[in-house]
Amino acid sequence: MKKQHLSFTALSHLTGQHEARQLLAALIRIVGLHRLGLALELVATTFEEAAKQPWFRIPSNPMTYLLAIAQQKTLEAVRLQNLTGRLSREVNFAVETGKPLEDIFQAIFEEKTLEDNRLALLFACCHPSLPLRLRMALLLKANFTFSEKDIQHFRHSVDLALLKELDTAPDLILQHGVQSGVPSPGQFPPRLSAVQETIWALFMEGYEHSELTIFARRSFCDTAFQMGCLLLAHPATELPSTYALMSSLCLFAARFDPRRGRPPSFVFLDEKNRAKWNPQLIDRGVAYFEKAGDPHQTDEYHLLARVLMEHTLAPHPRFTNWERILEFLQMLLDERPTYHNHLCYAYALAKTHQPEMAIQHLYTVPTFADHLPEDWLTNALMGDFYRQAKNLRECARYYQVAQQKAPSTGLKKLIHRKMLALTSGKGGKKKKKW
Repeated sequence: MKKQHLSFTALSHLTGQHEARQLLAALIRIVGLHRLGLALELVATTFEEAAKQPWFRIPSNPMTYLLAIAQQKTLEAVRLQNLTGRLSREVNFAVETGKPLEDIFQAIFEEKTLEDNRLALLFACCHPSLPLRLRMALLLKANFTFSEKDIQHFRHSVDLALLKELDTAPDLILQHGVQSGVPSPGQFPPRLSAVQETIWALFMEGYEHSELTIFARRSFCDTAFQMGCLLLAHPATELPSTYALMSSLCLFAARFDPRRGRPPSFVFLDEKNRAKWNPQLIDRGVAYFEKAGDPHQTDEYHLLARVLMEHTLAPHPRFTNWERILEFLQMLLDERPTYHNHLCYAYALAKTHQPEMAIQHLYTVPTFADHLPEDWLTNALMGDFYRQAKNLRECARYYQVAQQKAPSTGLKKLIHRKMLALTSGKGGKKKKKW
């Protein structure tokens, strides 16, 4: 089949990206996730074929029309490439029982199953056997987050480097036998956990990554948010942990616009202008948290949401209840002892006027020594802790490393300002509100 790219102009006139995602999910159930490229070509061919028709010949329900074209094009591709018997496990089994391909495809392309197909594709893309970064790349690709024009424009930059993970996708998908489908009840908890982990990681890749353009960062976050909404739309995945996850995403996303061009992470949280945070997203995050069930649950996403609620609902940084946050972070470390969570815990310790304990805590983290030579964030935090402990010599040493390793000019300037404050003795420049 001649390679074609999705016509987003035709797509926007005819229907929307939501319908394109539904169509792709149905095609993946047929050809398998390892043939994602073929499925994307079939989506493109379907829309291009539909765009050739005069507008007055398109029925009032374009999706029905698109499904008919997609079914025809898929049958042609399967027969042309001799794929019968080499499709997804579901289709192969149906063929072995004697069902004709036309009837199998008709059942998969029924409109009433389209949203179920999307949920099945989400579980396939986030299969726990696949590396996390590949799962994130599959979500971006399977949700048409970037057009071919976008990919060509950013292909040599860090913005879309994540999509390079797709080069190894077919082999790994086949190796681990990944199929498009909602898992059985016995497999459901770990599979849903992997989906939630992937959504969270994709959101934070966009939110925290200072080297991405605003366009790419926002697209990463939007895709993660859409996938979270997809989980909430299905009774099987509309669970307290999903509501807690979505609450955390909303509370983080509320701070997105004031952070344009600004450094990431919690290191400069006190310098943020909270008046610029999005009140609608904050309200939505609070509403999701209320739907998450018992506020005293101690799973990872409930604890994250509780920490963010303490940050977000405090009218000013000086009114933040750091003792409560420290308590939540300790429980979060017991649940998920990642390096980033250790940094958060140390930061909270320092905020409760215990900078020496914050330093000691980081020295007990097994991977601390590995991060220290190259990680600007670790060095910036250590500099802050030593400044609070009145050890200006060590503070300046860590700030110097942080400035050298900082990934953006804005971060380098901010750390330089902190270094100037050490020598001026007057706090340096007045803090700029964001």
